[in-house]
Amino acid sequence: MQIDPIISWRNLDPSPAVEDLVRRRIAALEKRFDRLIGCEVVLEAPQKRRVSGEVFRAAITLRIPGEDFHVEREVAQGNAHDDLLLAANRAFSAAETHLKRQKKVRGGVEVKRHAPLLHGEITLIEPELGYGYLRADDGREVYFQRDGLTQDVWDTLAKGMRLRFREFEGDKGPFAANVTLAEPPGA
Repeated sequence: MQIDPIISWRNLDPSPAVEDLVRRRIAALEKRFDRLIGCEVVLEAPQKRRVSGEVFRAAITLRIPGEDFHVEREVAQGNAHDDLLLAANRAFSAAETHLKRQKKVRGGVEVKRHAPLLHGEITLIEPELGYGYLRADDGREVYFQRDGLTQDVWDTLAKGMRLRFREFEGDKGPFAANVTLAEPPGA
């Protein structure tokens, strides 16, 4: 992190246990998202003391490339110390979820790419054996089989017909999948 984390207390006395939790959660965020620039955490209690139902608030602002992210969580359930810990944990959980999404969107997770759509011509077909070869427009020989067709047109295929396909690399060389006719029959 480029900027040291800032932990602020409003209407509360600082608690070493809560501060330790916050620092550990910040370290976990930093591990998950190495492009984190800074983090500001505000732990807050209501200004006026109530007889019951105090609401504790934890607010986190993450400085990340692009737009900063801000999340707040409030809790009012039991005793003051537990409520403050719960509010902080919920806010950090929301921040982690947001960073996971950000990482996916910004390319931190490899996204499956589709092979380009290619064209070629059948050079050999073995109808009884269920396979054939085609020559891609760039001159490469590519294996294909009946299972790779997207339509039930195996019986109509013949040498010289044009096909559209996606090429993949197999153990024995390139093969075609998602094979369709380039021109519909009778065109």
